Amino acid sequence: MFGTEDELYDSMDPYDREPITRADIDEYPVLDDNGDERRLFTSEGYRVPRRVPRFLRDTLPFGALLDFSRIHEMFEASAADDNSIEDGTTPFTVYPQAGLLSCGHIASKGLMFPYRTPIRTLNMSLRGDQRDEDMDMDIDDDNSVTEHRLPIKGISSQVYNSAMHNTRGSSTQHHGVVLGNVTAALASYWTENTSASHKAEAFTSKCDRQLPHEEYHHKITSRPISRDLRLENVYAITMSAIHPTKRNGR
Repeated sequence: MFGTEDELYDSMDPYDREPITRADIDEYPVLDDNGDERRLFTSEGYRVPRRVPRFLRDTLPFGALLDFSRIHEMFEASAADDNSIEDGTTPFTVYPQAGLLSCGHIASKGLMFPYRTPIRTLNMSLRGDQRDEDMDMDIDDDNSVTEHRLPIKGISSQVYNSAMHNTRGSSTQHHGVVLGNVTAALASYWTENTSASHKAEAFTSKCDRQLPHEEYHHKITSRPISRDLRLENVYAITMSAIHPTKRNGR
């Protein structure tokens, strides 16, 4: 758990945290009074996992989804973080799944708050200085340093179940069960023009071959598919903002 660290800490905030030594760890409870994990962090603010998930062999795979009830906390900057953006919040959008209102997928126009510390550390290292992240810099053609850019910047992120890759239709984010294809087929009896009639006939033909729920069931049972909850971050790397001595591919 400690690795190369001599001490761990009860908070990622370097100004308001208490050290936990190797001698103290056996007496430091894993859970608090509410049943939540009492988290530990390295000196650089990285969280140290204290529990390892285990699954029974006969546990059936299922598609994990995000719980929206507290997801906003992942996109809000800590009040103790002096380097947080001014509004302290990264905009994000939720996409309920499985007929639920409180669980599903998300997409955001930035990164979750826990990623800000490691990205800030990387930027400081790549610039070859120890200045605050707000003091960004560029490298001109003559290798001189000017202010303004970050070597690494988080652009967006999304969290979704990877089963989406196997169930959604072609060039769409939704599978046939939620697209209303059966309703569209039934509407063919009330079409008023040739164009609408052709579209309705196409939906009818598709449902005749296989109903949406049958198609969906075939997709998820015909072969093993991943049901992992995926987190994807998108970054922009500005090579000209990296210090000349750091542009070595290492």
